[in-house]
Amino acid sequence: MRFLLAILLVLGASPVLALELDAETDFAQRLALNSSVSARVQSINVTAGQQVTQGELLIMLDTTSLQAQADIASAEVDAVTPRVARMLTELDKAQELFDRDSLALVALQHAEQDYAIAEARLKAAQAKLTRAQYRLAQAEIRSPIDGIVLGITASPGQYINTRVSDQTLLTVANNKTMVAIASIPLEQWNENLLSRQARVSFQEQQFKGKVIAVGRQVTTGENNHPAMTLSVSFETNGRLAAGLSVKITLASE
Repeated sequence: MRFLLAILLVLGASPVLALELDAETDFAQRLALNSSVSARVQSINVTAGQQVTQGELLIMLDTTSLQAQADIASAEVDAVTPRVARMLTELDKAQELFDRDSLALVALQHAEQDYAIAEARLKAAQAKLTRAQYRLAQAEIRSPIDGIVLGITASPGQYINTRVSDQTLLTVANNKTMVAIASIPLEQWNENLLSRQARVSFQEQQFKGKVIAVGRQVTTGENNHPAMTLSVSFETNGRLAAGLSVKITLASE
């Protein structure tokens, strides 16, 4: 281990020339989307391979039960609100009479208690409404990013039970920003590679990129040779897929 660390320190101090590495592409971001509410799938509005934008509606769940819960909570708020206003008016009157020594302290305290109870019930009803509205909004499964639909595992009419499992309904990926992952021979490793400018080549296409990660753990590379991993981020505008063999050319220091 001490010998290996000594090698790394020596390598870290040496200049790095231009390097060409074999690599494989992957999506920079891959998200499995599920539902936070139990409901039946009403409609699926996209297909696998389709480009989507952030906020776009992907899957719609049935809202019959969720809307009913929101309506009940809204009705409770409407029912409690007038009582709070009435209790506040009563409290103001009691306070005025008490200030004129026309009302006993116990009566004022009773009015304060009535108002506090009414206000607490209103806050509870409002919280219930907020929760119901939040759950209703969760029936809309929207894309959190611009990207591509990789796969759909849900189907119309399927019941999603969140108490049983967090089932993935659909997977989306950012296919505009991608990464190319390569193994770099140990003797060419250098901590100064991080943030180095790079070029990613696929057939006749070339993309500008930058090293975003340099491994710190020795792995086994080609021909069982000690190596480290290196990742380059680059923009593709959706023109490449994941799993492609590409070339990474790192600029000299």
